[in-house]
Amino acid sequence: MLDKEQKISSNRKESAIIERWEYFLISMLGVVFCGFAIALFSLSKNSSDMLLAGRTLKKTLEYSSRYKDSGLGGAYKPDTTTAPVTYFDYYIKSGESIHSIARRFGMDEVTLVNINNISCASIVRAGMKIQIPNQDGIVVDIKNKEDLESTAEKYNFEKEELCKINGLSDSNVESMKLFVPGVKFDSLTRSMLLGEYFRRPAYGRFTSMYGYRKDPWTGVSNFHQGVDIANRNGGNIYAAAAGTVIYCGWSWVYGNMIRIKHPGGYVTLYGHLDRIQVKDGAWVNSGAIIGKMGNTGRSTGTHLHYEVRQWGKTVNPLRVTIF
Repeated sequence: MLDKEQKISSNRKESAIIERWEYFLISMLGVVFCGFAIALFSLSKNSSDMLLAGRTLKKTLEYSSRYKDSGLGGAYKPDTTTAPVTYFDYYIKSGESIHSIARRFGMDEVTLVNINNISCASIVRAGMKIQIPNQDGIVVDIKNKEDLESTAEKYNFEKEELCKINGLSDSNVESMKLFVPGVKFDSLTRSMLLGEYFRRPAYGRFTSMYGYRKDPWTGVSNFHQGVDIANRNGGNIYAAAAGTVIYCGWSWVYGNMIRIKHPGGYVTLYGHLDRIQVKDGAWVNSGAIIGKMGNTGRSTGTHLHYEVRQWGKTVNPLRVTIF
């Protein structure tokens, strides 16, 4: 009987020990589960925050891209009310450039180029006077109240806000340069305005590209150093960028041709012209008409042969020209 009671007592102790271990294990599992749940909640919250930030960024980009076709590359409306625009005169010192001046005053280079109607940002001279505004933006030519309203709508501004920025009232709107703050430009437009890209020299269709091709005269493969653009005889030929005419005359290969020297070691060539409308040594602005399309020289039809060289070496015009 005694042995039986001892055995029962021993079993009870073992059961109690097992129960205590089970309770301990269940408690530990509960702690681990709670910790995991807290971590999971925190992670999901952070993920939600990141997704929210992503959605906000996406909406911001969509909002900005909505105005890509407005003006030069698009515009945005500042979050805060912009202060009235003011200007001060600044005389460029020796060794300064538009880029260094913009850095000095915390301005966007394109703002200075646009407001001062600078045709080539790479060429400014000491002593030249420019105007520097108290904020970034562009100026738009308007003639009347209707122009003011269309400009406000185009750049997503209230008409009254533009009036306040420019110190105007509805009763005194007249022909003027209207300042529009906060305008941003796409990368290609910025590069073009800052003289880092060339513009289309003629309109028409490409008939021959840069690189090896079969010569239309000999049938032998050779390297074509530019691109050919075909259109009607007498169509306008434009300077691809601002620069100095370093040659205009006749070449047995290119017929009537023009070469223009630009900043950065660039030279552009325009061949097979019907007429030349510039002179040696003349300064031309970007987009100026320099001649008419023709079929002179070693040519099989009316077109423009357009070349770009940098430091004497040919460059694929499609890489540096906005067509």
